[in-house]
Amino acid sequence: MERLQKFLSSAGIASRRQAEVLIASGRVKVNGRVVRELGVKVDPQKDKIEVSGEPAAARKEYLYIALNKPDGYVSSRQAEFGRKTVYDLLPQDLRQKVWSVGRLDYETEGLLIFTNDGELTQMLTHPSFEHAKEYEAALDRKLTSKDQKLLEKGVNINGFLTSPAKVKILAERQVAIVIHEGHKRQVRRMFAVLGYLVQKLVRIRIGKLKLADLKLGAGQSRTIAKNDII
Repeated sequence: MERLQKFLSSAGIASRRQAEVLIASGRVKVNGRVVRELGVKVDPQKDKIEVSGEPAAARKEYLYIALNKPDGYVSSRQAEFGRKTVYDLLPQDLRQKVWSVGRLDYETEGLLIFTNDGELTQMLTHPSFEHAKEYEAALDRKLTSKDQKLLEKGVNINGFLTSPAKVKILAERQVAIVIHEGHKRQVRRMFAVLGYLVQKLVRIRIGKLKLADLKLGAGQSRTIAKNDII
């Protein structure tokens, strides 16, 4: 027996968080009955599970895709205000089969992973697993050694204390920073509380997967293996 949202995630139907939304919205049935409770447990071998009227079976084939996201794209599937979405950068036949693992904000470039593997999504997005995310940031001024030490100790963002980061000076106003959380606009906000403006931000690594020579934008996504990531 396993929790319904975990089954939907491991079946490749949605990420764990998206599965919870599906359940709460009444789109999931177990043995013909709509289930809205998140704590319900199911036996995939015995129970009939449906999502939006379609049977949900455990998925055996997982997909893993790496993309170099350009500036000017949102990471959600549905874009507002005429903005473009990262799903438009994927091959047409894959856009409805995968979801992005975490997000990059509108202005941020760099590595995005798409998959239908719910367990991998949970591992990469939950800070308890401590999978590293590395960024290169161009700042409006030189980072002082004092502020570097503060970042490496952890800074307070509206009551949230970040975990210790690893920071390396690359050039006069360019730094590399490694974090393990994934809060909204976290890197930009970490520098902002110390009085810095991030002028350009690129994610260059997730886990052990590096951006490397992956070209920017549409038509450049690459199929990868799970062990390329963790």
